[in-house]
Amino acid sequence: MKILVTGGTGFIGSYIIEELLEHDYHVRILTRGSTNKWGDNIEVKTGDITKFDTIRDAFEDIDAVIHNAAYAMDYGRKREMYKVNVLGTENIAKLCIENDIDRVVYTSSAGVYGFPDTKEPITEDSPKKPLNYYQKSKLLGEQIFSRYKEIKTSTIRPPLVFGAGGIGTKILLDRLANNSMIIIGDGNNIISVVHPRDVARCIRLALEKDNIGRAFNVVSFTSTINDFIGKLAERLDVKKPEKHVSFWIAYITGFLLEHLSKNPSITRFRVKTLATNREISYKRAEEILGYKPSFDLDKTVEDMVKWYVNL
Repeated sequence: MKILVTGGTGFIGSYIIEELLEHDYHVRILTRGSTNKWGDNIEVKTGDITKFDTIRDAFEDIDAVIHNAAYAMDYGRKREMYKVNVLGTENIAKLCIENDIDRVVYTSSAGVYGFPDTKEPITEDSPKKPLNYYQKSKLLGEQIFSRYKEIKTSTIRPPLVFGAGGIGTKILLDRLANNSMIIIGDGNNIISVVHPRDVARCIRLALEKDNIGRAFNVVSFTSTINDFIGKLAERLDVKKPEKHVSFWIAYITGFLLEHLSKNPSITRFRVKTLATNREISYKRAEEILGYKPSFDLDKTVEDMVKWYVNL
């Protein structure tokens, strides 16, 4: 089976490639550059998903597409996110139709649910209330594929993704190492986290076992912020953060910095991510795909810190 992966050279994309290669898939990646750390094991096609004619030949002789390419930022201009995440996704869907490709797995985001701040588990059928442009653009991407009835699209919705190689991982551990981490609120709120390896495995399982085209949440573990940060600090051998700031002070600061700074140190998304309750349920993936996390809190922390200290 020949699989085309968009965004294959990115953070999650690299894990997807490794997962597919380990399970003997023939892989072709679509990338804007020419990076290929896998050598002869994969094909590389260069092109920009926002420019239809540059990616046309990448879809020839393909059995299924994993659409993972995205402009992922928790702040920024609507235009660029819309261009890549919405118009680019429309191009992918059109080329699937043009080449009779009826199987797609789309990497979306649990951000489509927004931040309801509830301890009730969020399921795939929960209300969709995206907060920022990125989350809204991922929901629009889902809606694009839903319009193409000829394509069976499995949608994967990861929450916070932490693991070796991630920009978010480095930012978080930098702050802990530099003793500049501040806890928003009391830190007892619940969050769901997924390791990129588990995202990749859930994507493969959806490709193999979802014959209808459903949405699936994917999670590695759920914990309080205090437990997560405390484990990271212990593994890094640094002092656990003791400074706290109220939710609303942090939220207003994030709002102002989003509009005043080109690279804000805090955003509304980060505040809501780190200070509200959001437990994502992966029961559907467990029941239909046979998905079980291969990473828990301890294993994820170990992976993050091991990568970080060797940078």
